[in-house]
Amino acid sequence: MTKFLNKYEAVTYSKIRAIAEKVGAHVFAKVRLADALPIHNSGISGEAFTYALKSHVDFLVTNSEHEPQFCVEFDGPAHNEPKQMRRDEIKNSLFERFDMAYLRVNARYLDDCYRGLDLLTYFVDVWFLSLAFHEAQSSGQVPQDEPFDPASIYSNESDKSWPYRLSLNLEKKIQRFFHDGRIAQWTPSHWIGEDKQGKLRCIAWLFVTDERCAFIETGMREHRFPAVDCCDVLAQLAVYDLYKSLVLGLTGRKKLSPAIELAKRLNFYRTHYDAHSVATCGTR
Repeated sequence: MTKFLNKYEAVTYSKIRAIAEKVGAHVFAKVRLADALPIHNSGISGEAFTYALKSHVDFLVTNSEHEPQFCVEFDGPAHNEPKQMRRDEIKNSLFERFDMAYLRVNARYLDDCYRGLDLLTYFVDVWFLSLAFHEAQSSGQVPQDEPFDPASIYSNESDKSWPYRLSLNLEKKIQRFFHDGRIAQWTPSHWIGEDKQGKLRCIAWLFVTDERCAFIETGMREHRFPAVDCCDVLAQLAVYDLYKSLVLGLTGRKKLSPAIELAKRLNFYRTHYDAHSVATCGTR
């Protein structure tokens, strides 16, 4: 028997729904693209129009009034195949044409790896936190010049009172290493740029001495999801890999890198990617 949702889609649906129900929002699965977007008499190409009539969005999230808010697509391995990549390009262009926010997630977004949160939950939760923040701003409860920052939000649940900063615990551990004189930086540095395929590329580092450091390279796709700063999220995720590399270096299980090696990689990033976010601290 054919299942309406596969295993990963079912998990994705349940995670979105768990958040949406708390704020009176709704989640719909397998919605025809033509029903989610106002394609009629819109002037889009014939190819795009036909595609919208035949295809669907994996999940459509609406507010309590059933007004579309954003879409979530789960991308399995098949999305790396040329035909599917072309379909995804058309779908993405339609989302952008009609100013529809969307997330493209994979299995890595479903694991509870970051202070008890998975990335899908984080993105969706921050979306609704952003809406609540701006509503409070409109009513005068929050100053008009105060920017929205999810890291300034604290949970009101008795067993989870912490700001929405995914890497906070590890940042505190890194600061303790610094105060104990074990490393030369009190907080990580990073350089994030965008490659020609629109993917964010990050290199993050910590100097242990003036000439030796731990550094890692990672990346993620940039989502068209206004509530979340993808560069900020990527910088936080990089702390996880960086912390592991740092601990291995400090305990002698991995050699720390010479400064010249980091400099070469940084130069590669600066010459091949368009800079989006740069933060430096410490000896360099």
